[in-house]
Amino acid sequence: MKSSSIKVSDIGEKELIERIIKKTRSCFIDAENSHNAGLNSYSTAIGDDAALTDVIIDENSYLVSSSDMLIQSSHFPDGMSYYQMGFKSVAVNISDLIAMGAEPVGFLLNIAVPKDLLLDDFDEIICGVVGACDYYKMPLIGGDTNEAGEIIISGTAMGKVEKDMALMKYGFEAGDLVCISGELGLAALGFELLSSEESYEMASKLNQSLTDLAVFKALKPTPDYDNGRILADFKKDHIISATDITDGLASELYEILNADRKYQISNHANYEMSNNGRNLENDGDCNLENSYSKGIRIHEDKLPVEDEFKEISNALNLDYLDLFFHVGEDFELLFTIPKSLEDTLKEKMDFHAIGEIVEENTVEIVLSNGETREISSRGYEHLA
Repeated sequence: MKSSSIKVSDIGEKELIERIIKKTRSCFIDAENSHNAGLNSYSTAIGDDAALTDVIIDENSYLVSSSDMLIQSSHFPDGMSYYQMGFKSVAVNISDLIAMGAEPVGFLLNIAVPKDLLLDDFDEIICGVVGACDYYKMPLIGGDTNEAGEIIISGTAMGKVEKDMALMKYGFEAGDLVCISGELGLAALGFELLSSEESYEMASKLNQSLTDLAVFKALKPTPDYDNGRILADFKKDHIISATDITDGLASELYEILNADRKYQISNHANYEMSNNGRNLENDGDCNLENSYSKGIRIHEDKLPVEDEFKEISNALNLDYLDLFFHVGEDFELLFTIPKSLEDTLKEKMDFHAIGEIVEENTVEIVLSNGETREISSRGYEHLA
């Protein structure tokens, strides 16, 4: 039961901003209590023309920034609370910082809502934003409000990372292990269950705990901050690449290959330009694009998938591999490491080595029956 029937249009933009300011005071964290050892305390809170953040970025560090827009009809499934909408708007952005190995610095919130949205519901969204910022020890430092036909939340997360610790999508070698930081496909299953009451009831009868976990993963993604920093620490002495899994594992596999291909071509071209004055991309005798020969091989037997997950998928006439590879919203990490690092890294974090970088120009999976199939690059894509 709502405590009030007041709508956001009844109080206007300036009062909404004041309500955000009041709810974010707990989110301004002293430097000694935050992740940010290299940051001073925040000079001003929200309310002025712009935020003044006393950030110490030395010549050995990068300022990292990422922005994501979430639209109610596309990104917030039925059953998601207003609090969870706010929390997710932060989580999807912090996931990008984690994938770069960065420490969070601050969060900017731009939110547009229908004018007839209840004020209690607006407050709940902001509480979700503040709750997520507090969870990741990242202050909400500013933003904007506006009107729209549905809820639209655009967040910008900022962080910092030492230059020799920044995690990029490229740089792996043949023989490196392809790894993921957690179980995939649960959020995808959760979306299916939220979209059909019949499917939810069937899954609940088969395994209530797994059903609850899948729904939770879909409604409240919570990327693990520690994983990014652990990988970043190892990056100082090892070749490690990483990205977060948002649009589906298959899509991200192709993403890291394309990033590495462009990186290798750029490096070779720049080398030749500096030494011989030749641009290899324009040299018909040496087509670097065609000479790139790295690929990825995944093994079905190495995928972290419970039998109960397969059972529910089969009962719902779903392909569990499709849920695992092609839906996304897991917000786990896909990363590569040298095989020699596997045992040492497992002492620091939980992960699953599911394949390896190969010298064939393909992305494929070796099924449990021994058959090898190409993995489609299909994943979630806006405007497709």
